[in-house]
Amino acid sequence: MKILKRFMLIFVVFSLITVSGLYRLHILNTTPIHPSNFSWVNKAEIYVLGIVMSAVAYPIYPEVAKEHMMMYSPFEKNPKIINDDFFLPSAVVQDAINKFKRLNRPYRLAWPARAYRLSFNSKAYQEARIALALNGGYLRVEDNKVIVKIKIAYPKKSYAPLIPIPGIGTIGVEEGLYWILQKEGWLHEGYVEWITALPG
Repeated sequence: MKILKRFMLIFVVFSLITVSGLYRLHILNTTPIHPSNFSWVNKAEIYVLGIVMSAVAYPIYPEVAKEHMMMYSPFEKNPKIINDDFFLPSAVVQDAINKFKRLNRPYRLAWPARAYRLSFNSKAYQEARIALALNGGYLRVEDNKVIVKIKIAYPKKSYAPLIPIPGIGTIGVEEGLYWILQKEGWLHEGYVEWITALPG
């Protein structure tokens, strides 16, 4: 009986925190993006929201969670190097590799915002994971290695739809909230290079 009561208490507290957090996210998402519209309390909310979202997203979107957390400390002059091949299965990446081979110049990776949505279809999920981490980056091939250089920074206005909930809508985040923190010096911009061996 004690365990059941404890479980119920944890469930109720978790539910209240979740509902409250989603409500605050909605309020922040709908506030016009300008530093003067956000108090230091709002900025602290956004700062903590980024940490919580990275922790929650890590099992699903580990690369974008890592990229976001990198922004909490200043970047060095040279790009941070990460060896990982997570991006190779993407059709967008494969197309960029072929275009690089033909044109011999870095090729910009681009996905539409709808590609970000979490899906239970494994192919769509994989593309969303790659799109979130690398959209806007430049792909090149050097010494039989595929290199994607991405600037870790947020745009002033770009709504990222993340989790569709049938009958309710889509949970997402206005990336401009983090742009505000960049402008205020709470988050830092920088470059990362994801590197893997050129297949086949």
